Amino acid sequence: YAHHIQRLMITGNYALLTQTDPAEVDAWYLGVYIDAIEWVEITNTRGMSQFADGGIVATKPYVSSANYINKMGNYCSGCSYDHKKKTGENACPFNSLYWNFLDAKKEVFKDNRRMGMMLNLLSKKGDEEMQEIRDRAKDIIEHPEKF
Repeated sequence: YAHHIQRLMITGNYALLTQTDPAEVDAWYLGVYIDAIEWVEITNTRGMSQFADGGIVATKPYVSSANYINKMGNYCSGCSYDHKKKTGENACPFNSLYWNFLDAKKEVFKDNRRMGMMLNLLSKKGDEEMQEIRDRAKDIIEHPEKF
């Protein structure tokens, strides 16, 4: 069992940021959580967690960096990663995954007013920083066992 906030903020966020196939996320949730009932779980996963319905249920994707995760709970308190760092040796993986996701999907979200502030912040990042973010995100996605 996990509260819906953990499902959204941690596992769902990670799945969306790594652009995992929503069908695989559905199967995982249905297999892992004893209280997962298909008609509820799939609607929540597709509509809220994975933004796979194109914005029918949620008006913006439920994605966040470590900054938000840290503010909303105690998940970062015992973690060896630095929730303030975006890149580098002990930077939290959620940070590079978050900015990489926004960069990859900026055309999809350019007309979404709720994404405007974050896309504006994204546009201010330099080429070198973005390349470091992309490289780290790629490494996390291709080799999750390292993190």
